[in-house]
Amino acid sequence: LCLLLACGSEPPPAPETPAGPRYSATESTTPNGNVKLIVLRDEEAGVEISVAPEKGGEMSSLRVRKGGEWVETLYLANDYAPREGWTGKAPLLWPATGRNFPKGFKPETKPDGSIERGRYKLDGKTYEMPGHGFVRDMAWTVDHFEATANHASAVLSLDDTESTRALYPFGYRIVVEYALSEGDATLDYTVIAKPGNTREMPFSIGNHITFNTPLVAGGQAAAVELTTPSTKELLKDAGLPTGEGRDKSYANFKLGDFPVKEAVSLTGYANDPYVELADRSGLTIKMTQTASKLPEQPYVAFNLWGDPPDGYFSPEPWVGLQNSFVLDEGLVRLDPGELFYWTIRIHADAVR
Repeated sequence: LCLLLACGSEPPPAPETPAGPRYSATESTTPNGNVKLIVLRDEEAGVEISVAPEKGGEMSSLRVRKGGEWVETLYLANDYAPREGWTGKAPLLWPATGRNFPKGFKPETKPDGSIERGRYKLDGKTYEMPGHGFVRDMAWTVDHFEATANHASAVLSLDDTESTRALYPFGYRIVVEYALSEGDATLDYTVIAKPGNTREMPFSIGNHITFNTPLVAGGQAAAVELTTPSTKELLKDAGLPTGEGRDKSYANFKLGDFPVKEAVSLTGYANDPYVELADRSGLTIKMTQTASKLPEQPYVAFNLWGDPPDGYFSPEPWVGLQNSFVLDEGLVRLDPGELFYWTIRIHADAVR
């Protein structure tokens, strides 16, 4: 009888609760409830991104699971409280990267602390252009979002308006698909020059993604390592290109050696440009960019900027140049009806 009842043996394990879906795509809000978000998650890989459609359609959070806890990697993630200084997250820079200041132009500082818009000429007419363009300040339309067995994604779009044509006289449509699949986050941008344009449409494009430094709380910002296989740095004066460059490697570079709030503009990549940040606390982030069309040299592939001791660093992927409209350099040019594709891929490797 004892043998039949397996006396003294451990009871069989309880059946496992079926796991939930790997990918999810849900609506949410910022902690104060003021800003609507779309949240994409890869539960198995431990990666989550948030997108804020009404705030420039930007990626507003990038979280990675490490040691059973979610670690926020973006500076001021999902924080839209009014503040002075850089506001972080990952805004799209378009149709300009950086400033456009003609020779002799001295911008005024407005009573609210903002700097006067730059200026550029196109076909003999003068236009204003905000620093880093204007799409980061616009509300984007959510076309759809979904989660399947293979990915989670959200698609947003933005079209030209009467207000944008006063700054930039072109018809355009920009579509971005944010996606998570197999642990990678991708930002796929499509820029469309509308067929009704009467000339080629020039632009520079970038993303001002801004990471917390250190990547993991409790670490040392100065010890975070940066690696990128660039071979040349483009030189600037007062934040604007001089037209000169120098051979410079950032193959192994610590953020403690980085010049605070001074842009370092990198180019000269043999293959797809990438930047890797490695925190000794056990988190590495690699960001790669690819574009369907590139400007003639000179153009910037990564623009490094930030204040690591104060908690943030921006390895900005660019296809462009500061002062590009004034110099007529570093510009992607699309004929009416032509499309441009740009992909940013982010892979986070966390010690679990």
